[in-house]
Amino acid sequence: MGGGTRDPGRFTAILYAAALALAALFILSVPVRALSAELELPVPTTVVYPGQSVTERGLNHKAFFVKDDKISLYAVDDSVLEGRVARRTLLPGKAILLSDLKEPDLVRAGTAVTLVYSDAGLVITGLGTALRSAGEGEVIRVRNVDSGTIVSGVVSPDGSIRITG
Repeated sequence: MGGGTRDPGRFTAILYAAALALAALFILSVPVRALSAELELPVPTTVVYPGQSVTERGLNHKAFFVKDDKISLYAVDDSVLEGRVARRTLLPGKAILLSDLKEPDLVRAGTAVTLVYSDAGLVITGLGTALRSAGEGEVIRVRNVDSGTIVSGVVSPDGSIRITG
């Protein structure tokens, strides 16, 4: 064995290791944003307080990187905001979560409401005072004006309260 010859197997192994190191370095340099989407999301232009219409307060659009599995949590276009109000305070320039929105209240706390009880063709109506604000389909407690009794019922689309027995 001559001292001047090199082992070709060792040289190949070194090249292979160098190639693997370069590949690993490349993979590690890919930003996490590759698993995200850049979206133009609607954002409030001013503070929107609970119960206020988001669209009436003004909207801008701002680019956000949103992880693919989180996109469904956000209001991604203006049509989602139409007819909805803020459930909590929304800040200018911040993305709007769908959970931050709700349908407007049909019944306001302290206002007079019509109570409707119906069962097997019998319908009884009365007046009550709403103890809290609520939207369609929500359960609400109401004080009956005549008896002072507090009853619970469901807000109907017309703003009356359906009492079940």
